[in-house]
Amino acid sequence: MRRRAKDRAIKYAVLALVFVALAFGSGFYLGLTWLNGGGNLAGDDSPGDDESFDGRMNILLLGLDAGTIGADEKHNHYRSDTMMVVSIDPAEKAVSVLSIPRDTRVMIPGVGYQKINAAMAYGGPELAVQTVKELLNVPIHHYVAINYEGFRKLVDAIGGVEINIEKRMKYVDKAGGLYIDLEPGLQVLDGEKAEQFVRFRKYPEGDLGRIKAQQQFLEAAAKSFFKPSNLLRLPQIVKAVQETVKTDMDTSDMLKLANLARQMGQDNLKMYVLPGEGRYINGISYFIPYQSEIQQVVKEVFFGGNANVKVAVLNGSGYAGLARKVAEKLEEMGFTVVKVANADSFDYDTTTIIYPSGMKEYAEKMAKVFESPRMQEDSSNEDLTTIIVGKDAQKS
Repeated sequence: MRRRAKDRAIKYAVLALVFVALAFGSGFYLGLTWLNGGGNLAGDDSPGDDESFDGRMNILLLGLDAGTIGADEKHNHYRSDTMMVVSIDPAEKAVSVLSIPRDTRVMIPGVGYQKINAAMAYGGPELAVQTVKELLNVPIHHYVAINYEGFRKLVDAIGGVEINIEKRMKYVDKAGGLYIDLEPGLQVLDGEKAEQFVRFRKYPEGDLGRIKAQQQFLEAAAKSFFKPSNLLRLPQIVKAVQETVKTDMDTSDMLKLANLARQMGQDNLKMYVLPGEGRYINGISYFIPYQSEIQQVVKEVFFGGNANVKVAVLNGSGYAGLARKVAEKLEEMGFTVVKVANADSFDYDTTTIIYPSGMKEYAEKMAKVFESPRMQEDSSNEDLTTIIVGKDAQKS
């Protein structure tokens, strides 16, 4: 019973410190740093080293708006006021985060062209996930969603957030039930005022300015949260998460995430914003993504640049289908496999990786697919890495 209670504590603490924070900015890295260096939330029974991800995991973070004013909770239709995709690379122990502006104009399956924040209202997190999948052409494995009521509860649970507001923030949207009135200066924001800060929209650069402000808020929230006194508030934080966070992640994935969090360094997070520009179409303001640049951003975020590396996989083992199996593993890692064929013979006992000069870093990533491959640099080929699969790969 004691172990089970601690496992639950890990699950909800990770959600609170990592995903909820990230739904409003760059708190994932800060949460991981705290977990890594600030103590073990679970005591001695934290997840063991055998608890690990099998491959890259992409998670959609949804910060929901207030929904339809006056509607009962059962029939309320929330839009996603904040949307981010977190890509976790367990092999490199690295995290990349892509922010998607709420006004991004996309094709929502079964609906038509709309702002991407409407996907949540039309079909819940499942349709939001499907829409993002089709926009980026990458798999989305899980989602985490929280509304502003939950956000307010979490900020209050950590005792508020101290932040320096640079200018007067005043904005009223009666239809959306949004009333913002914040004075400039250093102050502690409770849940209600924190919501005003992260929802303020009157920036010269539009939603991009809002995303920047949200990241500023999370940096300040981290400093407030990581005060030693907040360890005593952990039960309130866990309770707030239990009551307000919706996710399809199971306990097993939460434990694996907690284990990964303990292993991460301080320079393993990169933040990105979907490239594009604001534009009016038929009198409606949209964020239009740059299609020509999305592919490059996707490569960096979800494949860490691996997609720019071309690989030829040759079967030198004599085992039918082994080269194709290796090629599939490399493609899952983001590498571009341009050729799968037989080698000059089937007498290779040890897998050999022949890589161009300057590509050793990527060759070492490929080497993780095998037990002890032979590495060979080849200065005569500038853009193609060749893997000759040996009999030892049968064990990998």
